[in-house]
Amino acid sequence: MPDILFHFTTINNLALILKSKTIRFGRLDKVNDPTEGQSEDFTSLASYMFISCWTENSEENLTYWNMYTPQMRGVRIEMPLPFFKSYKIGNHEDLLVSENEYVDETNNLFIIPGKNKPDKIEYTNDESKLTPKILNKIGLKITELGRYKRKIWEIEQEYRFRMEIFPTDPNVKSENFLDRYDHLIGVRNPSIEGYLRTIEDTSFEQMKIRLSPKTIAGDREIITALVEKYNPTAVLEESTLKGLVR
Repeated sequence: MPDILFHFTTINNLALILKSKTIRFGRLDKVNDPTEGQSEDFTSLASYMFISCWTENSEENLTYWNMYTPQMRGVRIEMPLPFFKSYKIGNHEDLLVSENEYVDETNNLFIIPGKNKPDKIEYTNDESKLTPKILNKIGLKITELGRYKRKIWEIEQEYRFRMEIFPTDPNVKSENFLDRYDHLIGVRNPSIEGYLRTIEDTSFEQMKIRLSPKTIAGDREIITALVEKYNPTAVLEESTLKGLVR
């Protein structure tokens, strides 16, 4: 497990991260690979999987800037692990969600809290891993999904935090949560497309923000103002590719 990870994003998203001190987990069905979350023997479960994607690659790469920042005008965030606050539910420790959150009666959601540790994505062309069989006698083995990507994405060197969020049926009153959401899988998506997790103070204060190679003066002023207002201990860095691309 690396000590630090990196995340490329837009200036707008940087503003939201700094102001709210949170990272947004997005739905897997909204990522750049439309085949993720598919299985051989069931429907796609991508809409129920919420992830936050990072890379372990510390070397700047034009591919990252092109893929994840518009016109190569954005930032790369660097933070030391662990990023997020950890919680305990019963005998389960080091979770991303607290005991008060995993059942959301207001939005009719049931959250299966993932571990507060990122998974290293394995890159493969093995279809048995990319679209695995997930049906078994007790239900769905969803943990087999979202851990593998095709080799064409290997340059990402991705680490991924994850959790599963399912819609619940308000008309079903049962202490067995499976009764409340199992019949909705493949029928109804969650009512949300993102879920926010709070960044730990230590990681937040040690954040490094690298400017993209095509940062213009106005972008720089905005980013500097955001850092001064919301995270004055963060370090701003110039791109090592500055002046090398037109």
